[in-house]
Amino acid sequence: MLDLLFDNDLYYTGLTFKRVEGYPHTDGAILIIPGRYWFDKGNQISEAIAKYQWVLAMRVGDEEDLFDPEIVFHRNIKWWVQTPKPGSDYGDARQFGIGFPPHFNEMPFTERGTGVFLSAQNTHDRRHQCFAALESVDVPKVVAETSGFTAGMERKRYVQCMCAAKIAPAPAGPVTGDSFRLYEALEAHTVPIADDKKFWLNLFPDAPFPIVDNYEQLGGYIHDQLEQWPANSNRITAWWMHQKRQLSKWLIEDLDDLGAT
Repeated sequence: MLDLLFDNDLYYTGLTFKRVEGYPHTDGAILIIPGRYWFDKGNQISEAIAKYQWVLAMRVGDEEDLFDPEIVFHRNIKWWVQTPKPGSDYGDARQFGIGFPPHFNEMPFTERGTGVFLSAQNTHDRRHQCFAALESVDVPKVVAETSGFTAGMERKRYVQCMCAAKIAPAPAGPVTGDSFRLYEALEAHTVPIADDKKFWLNLFPDAPFPIVDNYEQLGGYIHDQLEQWPANSNRITAWWMHQKRQLSKWLIEDLDDLGAT
């Protein structure tokens, strides 16, 4: 999703970005930090970016919330934090989700012949509850347990199944409520049923999609959303388009505030 943002394919920014490895020789930089692997390198980062007049730092790939932006020091820096942990204090940092993978950049037109679609690992208690609840849901459905991450359906087939479904449960991962699946559903105009109300209402206080707390109620959520189709899908899709446009606005605003533009 960030690649699309910097390519002006998410929404047009009027800016041109160049990707480089390491720390470029320039006045400032947008610094992408894989937090899971750099959480103990605050001093190293601070020393490397001291030469810049401005820095827009983005912490990504850190579901465990290991990297604390406070360990990095710079006189003129702004932060974006991916997959924020509810209750953590990130100051005035922008907070955003993990987004959708590249195979959802292009999607086929598909008739909505499936009520529910879920293809996922069944690896922890919340996933167990979700799959168990789906067994008793009497609607046209495609439900598949996979052996590992990215080890399920072929990608093209997965995209087709998501686009053909009206509803897509998005059970939480082992660490966070954030998941590719929810954003895949949003891209496909499929109604996601999210998991972990604390996480999603922290990230999106105005979230228009349903969020389940008790999977014993999943069947009721599904039937309720099917009855509202397609008005619910149209409403949620419009909201998601606004969220993606907001990322472009944030980028322009923050670079302007930093003096980069």
